[in-house]
Amino acid sequence: MTPLVSGPIFQICWVVADITAAEQEFSEKWGVQRWLRMPDLHFGPETTTYRGRPADYTAHISLGYAGTQQIELIQPVSGLSLYSEFLDTHGVGVHHVAFVPDDYDETLSEAARRGMPVLQQGRIADAGMEFAYVDGGPMGGYVEFMKLSPEIRLMFDSLITY
Repeated sequence: MTPLVSGPIFQICWVVADITAAEQEFSEKWGVQRWLRMPDLHFGPETTTYRGRPADYTAHISLGYAGTQQIELIQPVSGLSLYSEFLDTHGVGVHHVAFVPDDYDETLSEAARRGMPVLQQGRIADAGMEFAYVDGGPMGGYVEFMKLSPEIRLMFDSLITY
């Protein structure tokens, strides 16, 4: 069987209970030099689904880099999502790894053919970004597939510090 995605892991994400404390920890222990914090980011039912139904949730999200590895921190604020579900059932921890496939739509179709349905998905039209999560299987956690516009890629790259 051919791999579902090629290329390196683009992002590793932790779901956290306190985003400020998590940023500090990652900065002190892993050398993340700066964070892009997006407080109270709202995902509404017009653009987001959770377990096949329209979703409505809010989260604090921070992005930073440890070297060239993107780190994402997500603190659920309100509503039901894979993030709040994970925090409630597992506590703080690694939530997902993300890939940016060459063909986002075909990757989602192939994942479905392999029995990996989308559990949560959405788009942030203003940012030129789409995302979808599938179950990580027996290893736990989730795998995210991302579709990124050239502009959002440039913004992410601007966060890398050496």
